[in-house]
Amino acid sequence: MSRHTTSAAVVLRAATRDDRAMLGELITEGTDPAYRASPLYFLRLAFGVQPEESRAIVAVRESVVVGGALFGSVAGAIGTGRIHFITVAATARRLGIASRLCEAAVTDLSQRGTRNVVVELPDDPAFMAGAELLARCDFAEVARVPDYHRDGVALVVLHRAISPPE
Repeated sequence: MSRHTTSAAVVLRAATRDDRAMLGELITEGTDPAYRASPLYFLRLAFGVQPEESRAIVAVRESVVVGGALFGSVAGAIGTGRIHFITVAATARRLGIASRLCEAAVTDLSQRGTRNVVVELPDDPAFMAGAELLARCDFAEVARVPDYHRDGVALVVLHRAISPPE
């Protein structure tokens, strides 16, 4: 896990309905339009009736939401969770917030009995920072589906095994 200091304290907490709009803005502002549909879908689910499939946590600095993570259980799979998306405002990057959000999502999943966490992302230069984040958080590539998103852009599947708390 990355160890960075921040100029102001950052608190991670479960997202509330009041955070939904800001999370939507962070997704929209920080994501290529070609890839926005999936995180916006999981954002809607996080505030819907099936919180196991998608939950949200936020990073708050000086009373402002500066980041968030969407994650949940994989429907129909026992002991498998998924990180759907992690975002951090441009003004709050390089402070270790994304790493903290990733680890908090993994911890939450672990506390619910998850043994495996997967992430799917496009093999697109727009996701290079995300791939580097996931590598720092001990995720490793386990599969690749060529031309999944469009010609020349594969789907990359990353995995991290975890041990639920005893």
